[in-house]
Formats: sequence, C-alpha cells, structure tokens
Amino acid sequence: MNAQFRKWGLLTGALLLALAVGCSSKEQTAEAGQETTTQVATEEKAAAPASAYTVDETKAAELQAQFGDAAPSKVVVASVAISEILNELGVMPVGVPTSTLELPAAFKDLPRIGSALKPDVEQVTKLQPDVILGPESIKTSLDKQFKPANLNTAYLPADSLEELKLTTVVLSRIFKKEDQANAFLAKLAEQEKLSVEQASGKTQLKIMILFGSAESFMMMNENTFAGSIAKKLGASNVVSDVLKSEETYIPLNMENVVAANPDVILLVAHGDANTAVKKFEEDVKKNGAWDKLNAFKNDKVKALDYNLFGVASVVKASDAYQQMLSILYS
Repeated sequence: MNAQFRKWGLLTGALLLALAVGCSSKEQTAEAGQETTTQVATEEKAAAPASAYTVDETKAAELQAQFGDAAPSKVVVASVAISEILNELGVMPVGVPTSTLELPAAFKDLPRIGSALKPDVEQVTKLQPDVILGPESIKTSLDKQFKPANLNTAYLPADSLEELKLTTVVLSRIFKKEDQANAFLAKLAEQEKLSVEQASGKTQLKIMILFGSAESFMMMNENTFAGSIAKKLGASNVVSDVLKSEETYIPLNMENVVAANPDVILLVAHGDANTAVKKFEEDVKKNGAWDKLNAFKNDKVKALDYNLFGVASVVKASDAYQQMLSILYS
C-alpha cells in the first residue's frame, strides 16, 4: 500500500513538474514576443521623421482639406512667398507670379501669370492647373478673378514667419515632402535660436513698423513678417501693445505716433527708402512732435531692406533676423 502511494506520488510530482515547465515556457515565449513587439515599435518610431516644427493641427487639417485626397500634379502659384516654399520642398509649379522680387533660380524659365494682386486669368487658364495656390490675405480679391473662370484655388497663410512655417508643413504633407521640410525647418530653428540668444537680456524696446511709400504709410502689427521677426527678438509692437489694435494694418496718423512714443521706428518702403525716411521725418517736424519722440532723440528711425522685409519670406528669415538685431540693439 505504501509502495502504491509512493508510485502515485511520483507520478503526480512528475505531472506537476511538466505543467510548471510548460507554463514557464509559455510565459517566456509571451514575454519574448512582447519584447520583440516593443522593440519593433521602438525601431519604427525611431525611423519615422521627427517634426522640426509643431503646428496647430486643427488649422493644418483645415488647410489640407482644400486639396482633397490626392496631391495636385499641376500647380500655379500666385505668391512669391509660397513659390519659395515650393522650391525648398522640391516641387515644380507650372506657373509663377510676375514680380520685381527675385524668384528661385529653378523657376526662372516658368510661365509668368501676372502680379499676385492682378493675375492674368487667361494665361492661368491656358496652363490648366489642378489648383492655384494663393495667400489667405488676398483670398477675396483672387476669388473674384478665378471663380468665374471655374479655376480651383487653395489659400495658405503667408504673412508672418510663423504662418510661413505652418504653410511649409502643410505643403510638405500634401506633396509628401516631409523630410525636406523637416531638414529646412530644423536649420531655420537653429539660426532663429542663435538670433534670439543674441537679443536675450536686452532692454525691451517699443517699436513702430510702417509699410508703404513716401506718399502714404500704414502701421503694421506683430502678425506681419517684420513684426513677427521683431517680436521674436523681444520687441514690443505699439500697434498691438499700446494702441491695442488687432488689425494687421492701420492708417498712420501723428496722434498715434505721439501717443505710442516708440523707441524705434522702422520703415518698409517701396522705392527709394531714404526718400521715404526723409518724407516721414518732415511730416513729424511739421506736426511739432519731433522733440517728443524717443525714436528721433535716439536716431532710431530706420529703413529696413525691402528685399528682406518687403515680402514675407521663410528662406530669407535668417538674414532678416540679423538685420533686425543690428538695428534694434546696436
């Protein structure tokens, strides 16, 4: 009887040992599988291109929705700024705007469609584009010209530097050029960081930025290209911060100039910049405000280089930062 119990005990022990070994093997296999899955996921994540610029995804999705599901193959551009972005991404349009400003060298032989504000609709129609890319700021004007001709349009923000970055990301997604966009924006971020560091610790200046010609000027807020560059460097824009206006452009009047009393006045002038500066100074003298303004006391009424600041340009942003730095803090 004892021998029989011992026999059953040995069999039971062997069975339990086999079950334990089997369970352990399954757990080890499951753990190994989990580790492999985790490793693959990590490798895939590492292989995915990292974004060099974080965008407002809601706004980006709205902009992308204009293009539908497929990337357009034939694109006409009614914007110098957007033309530059396409060039950086390696996208070749079929038509570009006529402009006194230099377009990318790769586009020099492309058909011209007229100015951004007054495009030649007949010429655009001949090019048979899938879409016309234009800046959001003149959407109403362009729609009046393109919609009657049944031409497809898409509008992208292109005023401030941050808007240009957003547009770069959106177009890179449309045309599957994320790698090019990331490389470009990463380089820009490094250059931008260096400029911001150079401005760090400086006394915050109140600035007024004027846009126009010797005959007429408008004041620009921080949501313009020059305004966004200056803001990034720590300057306070009087249109936004003193006059409390949310308008991108407001008419210039001397009462506002005196009330704001900017430390620096910057002019983005068409034509002869020196003539524009002299004309503005004469108007201030006539108004009797010359001696009251810090900008004149400190000889800080300056013309910005129109080639850098006349049209928003993400590719010229680094040079624009350096010029703005030298004017504000030298």
